[in-house]
Amino acid sequence: MGQGVRWCIDVDIKKYFDTIDHGHLRDFLNRRVTDGVIRRMIDKWLKAGVLEEGRLHRPTAGSGGVVSPCLSNVYLHYVLDEWFERDVRPRLKGRAILVRYADDLVMAFENFLDAKRVLAVLGKRLARYGLTLHPDKTRFIDFRFKRPKGTSHPAADGTTFDFLGFTHVWGKSKKGINVVRQVTAKGRFARALESVTDWCRHNRHRSLTDQHAHLSEMMRGHYAYYGVTGNGRRLRWYANQVGRIWKKWLSRRDRQGAFTWNRFNEFLKRHPLPPARIVHRYAAVSEALS
Repeated sequence: MGQGVRWCIDVDIKKYFDTIDHGHLRDFLNRRVTDGVIRRMIDKWLKAGVLEEGRLHRPTAGSGGVVSPCLSNVYLHYVLDEWFERDVRPRLKGRAILVRYADDLVMAFENFLDAKRVLAVLGKRLARYGLTLHPDKTRFIDFRFKRPKGTSHPAADGTTFDFLGFTHVWGKSKKGINVVRQVTAKGRFARALESVTDWCRHNRHRSLTDQHAHLSEMMRGHYAYYGVTGNGRRLRWYANQVGRIWKKWLSRRDRQGAFTWNRFNEFLKRHPLPPARIVHRYAAVSEALS
């Protein structure tokens, strides 16, 4: 909100973890890792085969086994992070930022032409190291909160973007201030409820207290991640749906009759589920939203 970056590139790398080039990865590791024991161990991970349908397949690309997240992060550090700081940023007219977690990344620019220029060369940069931009999931976002006639730029693919499970969208605070809100992405919201449904379906035979304890842990875990300032409504939706899902599967425990809402509500009075709560409060945003 404070830097004025309004043109975003939501980057998606096609099959990233399967297409990491081992030759380039070893070159990157040679710049920082000098311990021979560690290097030999990494090489063993990279050379380890995959057993599929009784056949041993030894891939020549991709990151290896349990060390995959670490090696993948090293790879993009040199392919994207250093390139952006060393070669891209000095050539831009306006401000720009790159935020990355593993292979999930977003670039944001103050100047429209800067964003288009970077998008034009980004695919070439990745191709140089054996990577490919996903043609459908990589999107150019018009993230201005004031758009002419309320429509997005014709070159843009949308006005919101998802990053790390949150949909980022402009909204109004209670004081009428334009603020960026982070709300649970629809896909993640559906996946969270699907997980609750799956657990309730397979564990409805357990005692009510055991089910209550497990569902409470699931809800607290959900709030611990998605409980950010401005996401209260989605959290309340989640809490409400968890109760409905649980009641539904309790009604299917046996053939003696449905687990009525009256009975369910009486149980919740004695053993309430954790209410929706904001865990992570951002001072600047919190003040604006109050």
